[in-house]
Amino acid sequence: MNRRAALSLPPPMADTSALGREQDLLGLSDEPTIHYLDHGSRSRLIRWHYHPAYELHLIVATEGTAYVGDYTGRFAPYTLMLTGPNVPHNWVTDDTCEPVALRDRVILFSEAFVRRCIEFFPSARHVRSLLLEEARHGIAFSSELGRQLEPHFRRVSDHGGLRRVASFFEMVEALAEDDTRKPLSSRPFQAASDPAQSVRLHRAVTYIERHYAGDISLKAVADRLDMSESAFSRFFHQHTGYRFIDYVNQTRVQHACERLSGSDAPITDICYDVGFSNLSNFNRRFLILTGMTPREYRMRHRGPAPQT
Repeated sequence: MNRRAALSLPPPMADTSALGREQDLLGLSDEPTIHYLDHGSRSRLIRWHYHPAYELHLIVATEGTAYVGDYTGRFAPYTLMLTGPNVPHNWVTDDTCEPVALRDRVILFSEAFVRRCIEFFPSARHVRSLLLEEARHGIAFSSELGRQLEPHFRRVSDHGGLRRVASFFEMVEALAEDDTRKPLSSRPFQAASDPAQSVRLHRAVTYIERHYAGDISLKAVADRLDMSESAFSRFFHQHTGYRFIDYVNQTRVQHACERLSGSDAPITDICYDVGFSNLSNFNRRFLILTGMTPREYRMRHRGPAPQT
């Protein structure tokens, strides 16, 4: 799994009204529980998002692009990755792949569960670094290990109680012993820890997501949060690691990537549709963030498209 020139995607919107099946299963993820889910290559679960649970994610079919924090790379069958709490992620299958009913096997478990295991079972403390430190960046494991652990995913799915826990611990043991594992995101991604700050950040990100294609300004968002521009600027940078304008531009580029790989729309149209006011600025920002031009990105992910 090779690191390319990474598209530094912005932290995703944490939609507290509809986080999807992961959030429904976890009950906001404070309980010490283990859950399993699987889905195909066309699913509402395939979206740029984060949640407060750990996610052990095995791809069993198709190829495509994985986004974990600020990491962008390829995935294929038996790609195995672990994301820690609040690390944003998404796996997008290439358009050239046929739809499949089963693409992903996923195990979700809470941080409360991890901490209780480490506290009450001294023999589990050797996984502390893996789960409490490395997972904050996201981790990629070998495809060989992914192949070996697929039966364990099925056992976690098929069983409950102690049999499920036993299968899960066998998997964690194997993860900790994989000397080939690699960090993904260059820095850990954390959501705001204070509930009031989380709500405020959510409102800001939601506003940007809904208005990125227009003439959006720092003042407009600050006013909605009843903050001064300087206070909002500090708050936003503290909790996302981005300046406001950089976040907006990266959101626009992210949506441009989706349009480039998922449609035949001319590049010029995409430029204006995602909120850039001129083509040269769009091309410059796109190159900085992805390491390639919009045309090169489309050729790599989709093939030839109409001339602009």
